[in-house]
Amino acid sequence: INAAIRSTIAFDRVGEEPGSQYQYFQPTRKKRLIVTNIFGTLHAQFGNMLVLASVYKSKLYPLLPSDTWLTKANLAALFKRTIAVISDVAQNSPILRMDLEILKNVQRQQGLE
Repeated sequence: INAAIRSTIAFDRVGEEPGSQYQYFQPTRKKRLIVTNIFGTLHAQFGNMLVLASVYKSKLYPLLPSDTWLTKANLAALFKRTIAVISDVAQNSPILRMDLEILKNVQRQQGLE
């Protein structure tokens, strides 16, 4: 669970000043992220969000440690963050547009807006 969360937010501080403050689950970069395969990176983040949402709603959730990062507030913030990041480039990819719509539907269905 923590690996999926950390993987999703791994690039949030790319390009930021060292030592600048980071608010968890809120990308702070001023420019669009440029990586070798932005499609693959964002599609992986989409997949992470589906896994996290599924675990949160599953009967396995109560078995997670009490200090898990997977709380409703964090999941809502992660959905908001991931939807915003994918929205920046979704117009360039039919797959990312579909990913975006799916994330918005899951967000709405799980009351994470």
